[in-house]
Amino acid sequence: MPLTDCSIPVATPSARVVATYAHTLWDAAHAEGLDDALLMATLGRAAIGDDDVSVAAYLDLLQAAREQGGPLFGWRLGQCVKPTTYGVNGILLLACPTLGDALQQVLRFESLVHDLGRSSFTRHGDRVVYAWRNDCAAHLMAGVLAESVFSGIQTCAQWLIGKPLSDFDIEFTHVTDAATSARIAQWSGARVRWGAAENRAIFPASVLAWPIPQANKALLPLLQQHAEALLQARYPQDVGIVAQVRQSISGRLGSGPVKLVNVASDLHLSTRTLQRRLADSGVAYQTLLDSSSHELARHYLGNSAMPVAEVAYLLGFQDTPAFHHAFKGWQGQGPGQYRVSVCQKI
Repeated sequence: MPLTDCSIPVATPSARVVATYAHTLWDAAHAEGLDDALLMATLGRAAIGDDDVSVAAYLDLLQAAREQGGPLFGWRLGQCVKPTTYGVNGILLLACPTLGDALQQVLRFESLVHDLGRSSFTRHGDRVVYAWRNDCAAHLMAGVLAESVFSGIQTCAQWLIGKPLSDFDIEFTHVTDAATSARIAQWSGARVRWGAAENRAIFPASVLAWPIPQANKALLPLLQQHAEALLQARYPQDVGIVAQVRQSISGRLGSGPVKLVNVASDLHLSTRTLQRRLADSGVAYQTLLDSSSHELARHYLGNSAMPVAEVAYLLGFQDTPAFHHAFKGWQGQGPGQYRVSVCQKI
């Protein structure tokens, strides 16, 4: 089902890349022949240490490495990733029982690794679409960045399951030359298409059930708690009252209207206190309710044959026309049109 991401605009001062992820780029750039003096000058600092790197500095270094390493540098960069590249998230992935469980952790904790973009995935019968929204799409290195991300995802998946991952589709929004395209197709074992509407990979849903041999179910809860603590430290508002309200709404949606008083009761707060705390976080209850309803509506419409009238009822709308009006406001198209468009993509 569609999962909500936790994005930060690249323009914000806090947008950054965690040191372990930046180290992989630094090492790959060094391997391409960039000397330390040029690397340091690019970053405007002595070297990559234990501190996070700004998104701007990361993109500058990526550009310098691409100019030195040629058009295939982005894909080669992704092939260099290892568990430590993703920090605590990488260790967490190794503890997951299946590849599908690991993907869920990627979605939940991607912001602990970088603010370069955000992942999401949808399941449509026997196919799964993994999409990556490039938050640096206006940058000269946007295409190189997207290639490195998808190459890294494939490399990461392969060291998790201990075997090659191939025979799937990859689509990129940018275009490249024929030689680069052929080499990426050869290395990935995928059917690659360029100039698409979004950056995404499409693969059999059965892949999600593939086991991770080194899974540690006993350690997994502890690692998740650690990651949640780090997430709360980075986004104290979003994983505080806002996240709690989202969780309550999500749990109640599908069972009728979700009222503020019900959510307040779930959180052991008065309605007035809940409204005040949401106001302090800069978000209104109706905004959270609409975004959660939108998410669940897309899930029902895209992953089931449930009639639109039943979807409207489950989401607490008084009648189908009201749901049509709301969904068109969220999505820019009616629920029927959305269902058809999703089916055409698969």
